[in-house]
Amino acid sequence: MLNEVSPFGTFSPSAFQSRIISFARGFDPGPFSKFAASVGKRLIFPGLAGPLDLMTWGVKTRLDPRRNVTEKRLMFSPARFELEEREMLRRELKAGDVFVDVGANVGAYSLWVGPLIGPSGKIVAIEPQPSVLARLRANFALNPDFNAQVFPCGAGEANSVMTLSVGSSNEGGASLATIGGGDDQVEVAVRPLLSIVEEARLERIDALKIDIEGYEDRALMPFFDQAPKSLWPRLLILERSEKDWASDLMGTLKKCGYRQTFSTKRNYVMQLA
Repeated sequence: MLNEVSPFGTFSPSAFQSRIISFARGFDPGPFSKFAASVGKRLIFPGLAGPLDLMTWGVKTRLDPRRNVTEKRLMFSPARFELEEREMLRRELKAGDVFVDVGANVGAYSLWVGPLIGPSGKIVAIEPQPSVLARLRANFALNPDFNAQVFPCGAGEANSVMTLSVGSSNEGGASLATIGGGDDQVEVAVRPLLSIVEEARLERIDALKIDIEGYEDRALMPFFDQAPKSLWPRLLILERSEKDWASDLMGTLKKCGYRQTFSTKRNYVMQLA
């Protein structure tokens, strides 16, 4: 069991692991980065028995990449991780701002945002999947200067208990939208996004990232229907999961005044006009 409050360095990499990770990161984000990361994974994974403590983007991280694609990317190629989205956040956010991370996984986006908004800002991280939730909490515990609040639940249409489908090779890709799509299922609490925001006592949201594997519409449609405009995020990073959406989420966002700034392979990035 991962100790969420054990000091940074408790899971220090061996000299061999450090050399391999440094090798892979040394090519990041250049043209050979993907190849170097692949080599690094093949060399490290056979002997990896748990998480490793690493500095990533200048912050302390506790990463276990064996069953999580996000943690693989953070360990071996962090500079390539959603680079355009992170640069947008770097340009748009400042000290004191508020960031909401829906489907926070182990906190990649929150860890990037933390130094940008500082201790006067606030992070609200929402994550229902128990194993990645443990490492999310650990990553915040390792960076106590971040003003972060964790909600151990999913975001959806109503207060309920739902089945979360978890894949054996990617725990971070757990989904409420595609039950039976993973090898494992776990029952998790689900709450309306507005309820979470209200409990966190937010007066505004400067940026919101949502990546919940096809359930984005079920979380956002009720929020925009019920939340006051003062709580609508001015910047929205939205996972491209249209194939699993049950509603015209993009149409709703456009009617609310959002315009698409750019899109990447994984996300739409939108700003409130």
